[in-house]
Amino acid sequence: MSLKNVIKRAPVTIIGIPTLIGFTLYTHDVFMIFFTIAGLLILGEAYRIARPNGTDPNVWLGFAIYLALVGDQLLRQGQNLGPILIIATLLLLTWEMFRKKNHVLENIATTFFAAVFVGLAMSFFIKLQQLGYTGSGGHLGGYAVLTVFIGVWTCDTLAYFVGSAIGKHKIFPRVSPNKSWEGSVAGMIGSLIVLLLIVKADWLPGLDYFDAVMLGLITGVAGQAGDFAESLVKRDVGVKDSSNLLPGHGGAWDRLDSILFAAPLSYLYLYLVVGL
Repeated sequence: MSLKNVIKRAPVTIIGIPTLIGFTLYTHDVFMIFFTIAGLLILGEAYRIARPNGTDPNVWLGFAIYLALVGDQLLRQGQNLGPILIIATLLLLTWEMFRKKNHVLENIATTFFAAVFVGLAMSFFIKLQQLGYTGSGGHLGGYAVLTVFIGVWTCDTLAYFVGSAIGKHKIFPRVSPNKSWEGSVAGMIGSLIVLLLIVKADWLPGLDYFDAVMLGLITGVAGQAGDFAESLVKRDVGVKDSSNLLPGHGGAWDRLDSILFAAPLSYLYLYLVVGL
């Protein structure tokens, strides 16, 4: 990474990380609103980069489906998921008859899949932050979110530096030519170590070292899978970044691609297996 790029990225990092930590630990509503909007930005980026392939997503209906899914998950615990999905499908099919666009099936599939994926992933990410309190003034859900962020960031950082230094064996050269097995394994090990340290420090009361290993695997493996998934889409449509929203960092999807995989799975593990 060049010095020029480091300088370009610095303001977002210096301002963004403390702000993120603050409203992750000490707010509910601000966190929920911020990441609901972040999800809309990701969805908009996905629809925008789909257009070079000739696809024309139904953007506003996609946004409506996204907001319906997020609202249902956060306010109704997903009780209306089935009705939302069937109504969304019928509306997309009906609306497409009046749009007079080419690539009808691709338009419908892209609109529907992106809205459902981002909507459900972001919903469970927000629900992770709402898991509760430790009883000593700490915000359990907030620490859970920070744990996911730290695990993912550790994995990304070690994967980059180790891969750059000694990486020789490529994982998915068709998807991401610069990613190596050496970097990937180093990133996963780093994620496991940092999760073990977090559990030892009692950030997440009630978790043991087995839980730390499971969360380390989730953040280390699923986080990298999220990165590869976005790279696959971007390579298919021929773009480097999902947008230029954040100088030096790319778009909202570029920043949260790993989180969209790691956070929902972390929530499901903590909620369904650990019982938090």
